[in-house]
Amino acid sequence: MTGSKIKQHIRNLLHVDETPHELAKAFAAGVFVAFTPFLGLHTAIILIVAWAFRLNKLAALTGTFVNNPWTIAFVYIGPTWLMVTVMRYLGSDIHPMNYDLISSHFLKHTAQHTVWEMAFWKNFAKEFKPYVSAFIFGTMAAGAATAVVAYVFAFFGIKYYRRGKKRLKQEKVEEREKIEKQEI
Repeated sequence: MTGSKIKQHIRNLLHVDETPHELAKAFAAGVFVAFTPFLGLHTAIILIVAWAFRLNKLAALTGTFVNNPWTIAFVYIGPTWLMVTVMRYLGSDIHPMNYDLISSHFLKHTAQHTVWEMAFWKNFAKEFKPYVSAFIFGTMAAGAATAVVAYVFAFFGIKYYRRGKKRLKQEKVEEREKIEKQEI
């Protein structure tokens, strides 16, 4: 396989020639999946979604990196807290989220059992059961809202980048033509 055929194969694989809309749509799908409560399955989920909807796999996978060790607290705790607040406002009898209490219970459970023991997860599930629906709906709603914002930023970011790249390419062509005229 020649170098140009390899490059073409890679371009086809990565869908580099896709429109800003297509790339932004794939990125936004990845951001949505990053907010879903299926921690640990995000990569598999987005690759299946990208395959099923014929999205750019690299752009979609990149979107899932919104949820990472540095952002996980914001991705999960913020939307859960917001949904608990909304649920309480709508009349649910769910207790407000008290982070000091939650942290102390979590530390108590980790002191009694390791996360590899089933007893830890049974205690954890019992302790945090009231917040499960707030966690699921909160993260999904935040994921949808964030995906819309991510689409807009990705779309205009890609257009801006490509416009600058096109301008640089044009400037190089003009510079080359100028040099060629001077040589004549």
